[in-house]
Amino acid sequence: MALLKRYFILFSLLAACCSLLTVFINTGHAKVYIDINAPAGKRLPIAIPDIKILGGLGAESEADGLLRDILIHDLEFTGLFDVLDKKSYIEDPNKKPNDIDFKDWKVIGADILIKGVLIAEEENLTVELKLFDAVQAKMLTGRRYIGKKTNTRAIAHKFASEVIEALTGEKGIFDTQFLFVSNISGSKEVYMADYDGYNLRQVTRNGSINISPQWSPDGARVLYTSYKEGQPYLYMLELATGRETRLSNQPGINIGARWSPSGKEIALTLSKDGNPELYILELGGMKLKRLTNNWAIDVSPSWSPDGKRLVFVSDIGGNPHIYMINSDATGLARLTYDGKYNAAPAWSPKGDRIAFARQSEGRFDIWVMNADGTGQIKLTSNSGDNENPSWSPDGRYIMFASTRDGGGNIYIMQNNGERQRRIRIENMAKQGQTAPSWSPYLQ
Repeated sequence: MALLKRYFILFSLLAACCSLLTVFINTGHAKVYIDINAPAGKRLPIAIPDIKILGGLGAESEADGLLRDILIHDLEFTGLFDVLDKKSYIEDPNKKPNDIDFKDWKVIGADILIKGVLIAEEENLTVELKLFDAVQAKMLTGRRYIGKKTNTRAIAHKFASEVIEALTGEKGIFDTQFLFVSNISGSKEVYMADYDGYNLRQVTRNGSINISPQWSPDGARVLYTSYKEGQPYLYMLELATGRETRLSNQPGINIGARWSPSGKEIALTLSKDGNPELYILELGGMKLKRLTNNWAIDVSPSWSPDGKRLVFVSDIGGNPHIYMINSDATGLARLTYDGKYNAAPAWSPKGDRIAFARQSEGRFDIWVMNADGTGQIKLTSNSGDNENPSWSPDGRYIMFASTRDGGGNIYIMQNNGERQRRIRIENMAKQGQTAPSWSPYLQ
């Protein structure tokens, strides 16, 4: 009981000033347990026993079961793990949390083990989670989280990302989010949700048409085009404060805006001189630099990760195709030649590939190609249209909009097209979800 009392003194001091605090416990990993770039092979066996509730609190908690369920969902989502059935566990459930006999886990074939405890009092929550190498009987990483019960999902996602980083050497994506457009309210508004569709929030509330939402590189701001003033103008919203700024209200269209990797510039399409051309808006002095100058329609810019090049869509060669241009307006090159309509190019975070949508045989599918246009591969082949690809910040997954189920929904797949599945968005059963934009890593 003295230990519990100390936990709650610490909790009371810290929970008042933050909604979720992560405390570093220990990490000593150097070995890479999973090579995420290797061809798919055997999945890593992992055991996740029930999260243990420290007693004597006089309060019921459902957080333990939810934590475990979300950890399992996140890790199974990757396709890298075999979560062992709890029925096979032989460890005495009455053992103290830190009293681990690793033989109990090795004998059932577990290479990796996650153990956790929590304290719940009223709406407050303290969770300690640890990752172990069960074969070598050592801890790889651990975290203590202090917050509210409403933070349960966030805690699970954060630790799942820690698990991925400890085992692969690369960050996990489970505490990322995505933007999208939905007409569920009767108008096209921008929404956001966690990567798995939970924690839904409405971003715009102007009762108009809002399109093409995009994250800033730091994840703190959102770009979108809105017709709320009667014309398609470009706006920026600060998520923490709700402050909205109109960035471009040039005559004609102000669409397809994308932040540069530095966050200091925005590429977009303007028709202020009568023809849709690409421009770069320098945010510091709000200066415009023209990027293209031709009779064609140039839209949908996407920056390379180093900020030196952009890909975009133009019909200068006839049908809409994907082109590349340097950010100083030199070096124009054509990348696609096939398909009736090529659209929505999206540069991968590592800069090696470009995802895009291509219309052939009457429908759009998601394709990928190397950054020089070679190696074009179709990833989707379902009925309906598959459009608007958006990369995860680690480059391992692609989110996209699809009408394969008869209406618009958001889907996700691995970057090779495998494991395609729909994201079922919390409290949004109706279809009509489009234009997904995956967040960067969030703090």
